[in-house]
Amino acid sequence: MKTSMWKAGLIGALSLMSIAPAAQADEAGAWGPFTAGATLTSDYRFRGISNSNRDAAFQAWGQYDHASGFFGNIWLSTIDFQDEFSYDSSIEIDATVGYNHMFSENTGGTIKGVYYWYADADAPAGLPDYDYFELIAAVEHDLGPASISGEIAWSPDFFAESGDAVALTGGVTYPVMDSFLFFTDGLEASAHAGYQWLDVGEDYFFYDIGATASWGIISVDLRWVSTDIDNIDCSLADNCEGGVVLSVSADLPG
Repeated sequence: MKTSMWKAGLIGALSLMSIAPAAQADEAGAWGPFTAGATLTSDYRFRGISNSNRDAAFQAWGQYDHASGFFGNIWLSTIDFQDEFSYDSSIEIDATVGYNHMFSENTGGTIKGVYYWYADADAPAGLPDYDYFELIAAVEHDLGPASISGEIAWSPDFFAESGDAVALTGGVTYPVMDSFLFFTDGLEASAHAGYQWLDVGEDYFFYDIGATASWGIISVDLRWVSTDIDNIDCSLADNCEGGVVLSVSADLPG
């Protein structure tokens, strides 16, 4: 991996996947709910690499879930690729269409297509566009009380027209306690690890480990995020090095 701008995948630097059972949408009616939320994070990390130059980022999302299991999502984040004298990008917008399905009471899956659009990036003459598409499949199984998840993402032409790319990620989540300080909705620990294969750039390993505390619509996440990329192979300072990431989110119910 030659630059911290290589990135792909799904929501948030830290969230592996979200399963929305069709049964939940049924309770809200045939044309299920709209939901939305926002996050302030100390560092926008994706697959271990900072996409905000290790500075804070603001993120927001909105989603529509149909009773059939189909859904649509728009997610955005401020970014900093240190490209002021070339592309001059400052925002990423991810548009997603997908389908959720429950295989059993404890096992669910998702398949979705994601288009990554760098809305204000102005590619200089002769240089490739940042925008690209990924197809993602994910599965989650509730072991009671822990849950495990896995995801595979494939792009036919990755970021900046860099060719075929595949990422494989696994995760585990475990509820630690029902309440923590004033976080009355509990505390859970989670960890993710994955590998990114690239046609252009060095393949690399990434991981994170941390905990999330919740109180109503508010959640606070604190974790360590890192990769195995050496600084010499990371063109933008220390964006590939490990670091602590603190995020505060508010999710509005539908």
